[in-house]
Amino acid sequence: MTLLSVLTISSVNAASTVQGRIYLKDGRIIECGEKDRIKLPKHAQDVKLLRRAFYKDKSKEVYRYEEIDSMVCWHATAPEHRQKFIPAPGVGWLWVYFETPYICVGVFAQKGYGIDSNGGIEVLVKYRSLSRSRTAYYLRKAGEEEFYDAGSASRQGKGRFRESVAAYVADDPALSAEILRSESRDRSRTILMLENYCPADEEKPVKE
Repeated sequence: MTLLSVLTISSVNAASTVQGRIYLKDGRIIECGEKDRIKLPKHAQDVKLLRRAFYKDKSKEVYRYEEIDSMVCWHATAPEHRQKFIPAPGVGWLWVYFETPYICVGVFAQKGYGIDSNGGIEVLVKYRSLSRSRTAYYLRKAGEEEFYDAGSASRQGKGRFRESVAAYVADDPALSAEILRSESRDRSRTILMLENYCPADEEKPVKE
C-alpha cells in the first residue's frame, strides 16, 4: 500500500477533533469518552481534550507536549481505524506511517493532521502559487532517541533520496543495496521497503 492510498491530501479543514487515548510518560492513560473530543495538534503544540465537547458545560484539559509519550486517535464513525501520533524531539508531532520491532517511520505535516470519516489520515496541505507546505518522512531505529529526516514526502523520488534512505539502513546491507537498485520515483514505495529492515546483528523474522 503506497502513502497516497492512505492519505487524503487536503487544502480545506479536515476532521481535526477526534476521539482517542493519550498515553503519558508517567504511565497514565487519558481516556476520551463518547462525548469528548481531542483536538489534533501540529508542530509541538500541547494537546487539548474537550470534555462534553458539544455541550454548553464543556470543559478543557491541556496535556503538555513534553509529558506525552503517544496518542492513538480515531474518527467517531470509524473507531476500528486507529491512527498513532508521537512527539518527535526537535521536530514536532508525527503521524506513525508504520513501525516494526526495528524501525519507526513517521510523517511530519507542517499544516497538521485530520482523520477522515472513513478512518483515513488527512495530511493538511496549503497550496500557493510558488510554494507548498512541508511534509516529510522521519525515521528512527529501535533504541535511538532522535529521528532522521529522510526528506520530503510530497515530491517524486530521485537518486539522492534513495541514497539517503539506503545510507541510514547501511547496517542491513542487503536492504540497503536493494534500495539503491530500485528505480521507483514513488518515495512512499522506497519508504515501504523499510518494513523489511533488520540490522545485521539481528535475526530476520520468518514471514508466514
